[in-house]
Amino acid sequence: MKKIVFRFWIINFLMSNVLFIIYRIVIAENTINGNLFEQLMQFLELLLNIFFAFIYLIAMIISSFTVLLNLIEKIRNNFYLSLLTFLGIPSFCVIFIMIKVLIDFSINNLTILKTLAIFSITYLFLTAIQFLLFRKKYNLINKKLP
Repeated sequence: MKKIVFRFWIINFLMSNVLFIIYRIVIAENTINGNLFEQLMQFLELLLNIFFAFIYLIAMIISSFTVLLNLIEKIRNNFYLSLLTFLGIPSFCVIFIMIKVLIDFSINNLTILKTLAIFSITYLFLTAIQFLLFRKKYNLINKKLP
């Protein structure tokens, strides 16, 4: 069972790193042009996006490591605790980001967190699929054991 948990952790960790690299590529596509004030604002937006990318990376690494809590038999046997190890922190992050996006959009009619929200939802969706595969494999193994 430890091999299965480690395999799912490695897949989750690699998936989070790939999403982070794609996120960095997407936010780096901004071109700086215009007058001095516009260039300064675009530069500050780029710095803010890099900060959010760093926070995103930390959240995804922590989320990946919580999958290892499934090594504990009590957590692995409980469906809801196992679900929380896969989806707990990503769900909290998505809810927090979506609230922030809605507040920014209602006040300013624009948001710089839109790309972060899209990638966070993508990570949550992929992790949910990974959890379903994990539970399916776990249930198959438990049925084989006497």
